[in-house]
Amino acid sequence: MYKAFQDVISNVSATVLKHEASLGRPVIGVMPAYFPMELIDAAGGYPVQLWGNNLPIHHADAHLQGYCCSVARSMMELELRGSAKMVKAYAFTTLCDTLVNLREIYNRTFTKPDVVLSMPMTRTMEARRTYLKDGLKSVASGLESITGQKITDESLADAAACHGRTRELQRELYQIRRDKPGLIKNRDFYSVIKAGFFLPRAVYNEMLSELIQKLAPLEAPEGKRVSVVVSGLVFDPIDVFDIFDELGMDVVDDDFANGWRTVSKDTLQTSNLVEGVARYLYEAAPCCCLYNADNDRHDYLVEKVRSAKADGVLFWYINFCEPDAFDAPLLKARMKEEGIPNSSIDIDLTTTNLDAVKTRINAFAEILEG
Repeated sequence: MYKAFQDVISNVSATVLKHEASLGRPVIGVMPAYFPMELIDAAGGYPVQLWGNNLPIHHADAHLQGYCCSVARSMMELELRGSAKMVKAYAFTTLCDTLVNLREIYNRTFTKPDVVLSMPMTRTMEARRTYLKDGLKSVASGLESITGQKITDESLADAAACHGRTRELQRELYQIRRDKPGLIKNRDFYSVIKAGFFLPRAVYNEMLSELIQKLAPLEAPEGKRVSVVVSGLVFDPIDVFDIFDELGMDVVDDDFANGWRTVSKDTLQTSNLVEGVARYLYEAAPCCCLYNADNDRHDYLVEKVRSAKADGVLFWYINFCEPDAFDAPLLKARMKEEGIPNSSIDIDLTTTNLDAVKTRINAFAEILEG
């Protein structure tokens, strides 16, 4: 049932090259996070999401400090190794200082073109719209220059509908997991989500729809197992989910930036693109990288745990991710106030020995079982 998705993530290069040839579109690597990929599709590009990888770092340390976020370092490593030759251009956002500087380093080191969507860190929606207006014009013209095609109202509406359908199907998958804990193994679930980073929307939507149809009539396994909500920036290394499966724990919901924080976004409204992108960025699940005083992460996470009927929260920290780390003390304090058990793991995308992580997760499971 999950093999097709697992095949995609086990050989990403082959997957992207195959669809690049069939689509006849330039591959555009989308850097973390929340860049509206609808714009790339509407301009005739093939968006591929890059959230880092598990390669050992051999070259990136010449450009980025060892204490820099491993997501950025691993993406830099990919290009320096020549493993991203199929990527013709990049789309950046400005979610954190590391990503802002990463674009500058790319521009000094490589010759591939790029576009950047600067995220407004302003208090009001009106100010966000004003800031985004010129930024979106620059993004659109940059994408059109890369692909050689114009973004039209029709192409934008079609792309928005297709990407909106993707997230709608993914939300159905999340709901199945909440309603039927244990039905989908943890690694299988995130293999399905991760495959969507690399497949064209139409292809992925068809695969996802077929999977949901197969899962819908199935019942959850009998018996209660330890269940958790996991919160973090990215859900890699995906091998960590083998530990949850081995220990008999169910991840019943998540607050990953490349998981629910993205999946929760509604269909991009294109009749007024500035308004649509502003709502796309700020009105879904709150994120540590997007300032929005009207969308509190503390209340949101408490409600998420309660709704999923989870036993506790596991914070999944990627080393040196400053925005996530800055939120940690207050989030943990709020969980304690609410009587919600919580623990954390610290991990690097290049980590291969997961013994310490397993010990930590196992200890938390024993606490929850008690």
